[in-house]
Amino acid sequence: MKHIVSIEQCDEQDILRILDRAALFEANPNRHLMDGMVGATLFFEPSTRTRLSFETAVNRLGGRVIGFSDPKSSSSTKGESLKDTLLIVSNYADVIIMRHYLEGAALYATEVSPVPIVNAGDGANQHPSQTLLDLYTIRSTQGSLEDLHIVMVGDLRFGRTIHSLIEGMRFFSPRFTFVAPPELRLPEEYRQYCDEHHLRYEETSLFTPEVIADADILYMT
Repeated sequence: MKHIVSIEQCDEQDILRILDRAALFEANPNRHLMDGMVGATLFFEPSTRTRLSFETAVNRLGGRVIGFSDPKSSSSTKGESLKDTLLIVSNYADVIIMRHYLEGAALYATEVSPVPIVNAGDGANQHPSQTLLDLYTIRSTQGSLEDLHIVMVGDLRFGRTIHSLIEGMRFFSPRFTFVAPPELRLPEEYRQYCDEHHLRYEETSLFTPEVIADADILYMT
């Protein structure tokens, strides 16, 4: 059984293998890998694109979808714990795709759920599926993931896609420029992460034409 909680789970070969497989699915998206299976989408936080992307994927793979997109329609409004929700839904589904507003909720879910958990975003922490999509897009447009200058702009403090992409790029010798006002600057733990993995970066609060011109990828949040 495999859970997908963080892009940190993937080494370089995992990432490249997934991206190569994604290219095959892009060319032929309608498969039958989930025939007879049910995917549950539990979205405790509002979402349109991520939820519909996962539901489309399950349908294209031949599976069926159950779940909710509004936490107000779930039993959590009556005081049901996340653990109880997961245990109940796991009786109905073969995989649970969950978005939650609390950091660490996806990891907690893997400890209580008997079926695989896919993290569709947990608070300001991680968004691994979005990172894989970002890596696929970057490689498709640039021809490679190696030695790119990636300029990340906006909410770097709470932006989970930012945090995941930094970790996802760690194998490919990127150079980062982090552009944010002081109150939204990258958290210290991710600056330490860059240092520990020898990832080059600089920080600025000025979003100038020169910064834009020097970028291979401009990542806006």
